[in-house]
Amino acid sequence: MVRSTNSYRKIKAIAKKELADLMHEKTFILSVLIQLFIASFSTFLVIGLTSFYDPTAMGDMEIQGTKIAVVGTEDNELYKLLEESKLNTVLYREFPDAHTDFYERRADAIIIAPSGPPDGKDILNVEIYLPKSEIKATLISMQLKEPLEKFEQQVRDIRTQRLVGYSPIDINIIKRGVETSSTYFEFIYVALLPLLVFTPAFISGGLVIDFITEEYERKTMELLLASPASLLDIVNGKVLLATAIVPLQSFAWMLLLMMNWIKISNFFEILLLVTIIGLILVLSSSVIALTFKDRGVSQLLYSMILIFLFMVSYLFTNSPLNLVTRLSIESIGSLESGIWMLTYSMIAVVLYILMRASVSRNTITFKR
Repeated sequence: MVRSTNSYRKIKAIAKKELADLMHEKTFILSVLIQLFIASFSTFLVIGLTSFYDPTAMGDMEIQGTKIAVVGTEDNELYKLLEESKLNTVLYREFPDAHTDFYERRADAIIIAPSGPPDGKDILNVEIYLPKSEIKATLISMQLKEPLEKFEQQVRDIRTQRLVGYSPIDINIIKRGVETSSTYFEFIYVALLPLLVFTPAFISGGLVIDFITEEYERKTMELLLASPASLLDIVNGKVLLATAIVPLQSFAWMLLLMMNWIKISNFFEILLLVTIIGLILVLSSSVIALTFKDRGVSQLLYSMILIFLFMVSYLFTNSPLNLVTRLSIESIGSLESGIWMLTYSMIAVVLYILMRASVSRNTITFKR
């Protein structure tokens, strides 16, 4: 019992020493600040990323103060459809008046409605003038998409009746009640949340490599072993610190996401999963570092393994990234999530045994 208490004190002392050194590591501090920025302004980032990934998703957003100049008459069918949309439409009789307001930024876009009726024989041309600003032009075009499609379908329904031999095809569409998720939903719960909570785990895996290999490269491992602490105590202390910072950061990031009105279910279950995965990555990195003892080689091998695991993670339903998504939206039962938590915990136990074996081999090497 006394030996166990002394070992814990040594591990704690090593962890405190590494924490003090870590607080002076500029790269680590910068990475934390970047994560803090992403978590703090996640809502704005999601909107920006969505506009690049899928501009059509912005069509559902109501643009405050947008003014659309429509050149035409009140009985025009296109004008009536535009009035029913979310945009603020203003009718102009002549194009020069609308162009003047558009040029002087009193109007955000111009639509020249076709003069002919939908049931006429002339080709109906719709001319649209949009601002040079790509973002604003994209948003306005998305808002205009629905009324323009309705107008097109209205004209098509009327004029196809005149085609020789025309007969409509009766298509029976079975609706099963399954709807596709929105782009916002995909970005937040499939990309943003898993990557943000697991980033500390990814970083910790690289940190523990630096903690261990620096002792070998600076020839300070012999000095540490000259103290009462054993090699296992030293490695355990470094592993403890690298793992402990994972749930602390993930807790803060999830808290900031919730402050941005992003609902996260199973908060503590996600935190537990992230901690287990963080421990797996840290133990894997420690085995690599103890084996190669070279920072460059160890970091390269760890990065290659991490990239491979990241690429295949979305191929499996209950990979760590997908499991965070399922937990956050309550699409997994307690029993199933518990089984996978236990599975990942067993992997961590196996890796800890491998880490102790690596420590034993290195201890023998030092004795020789």
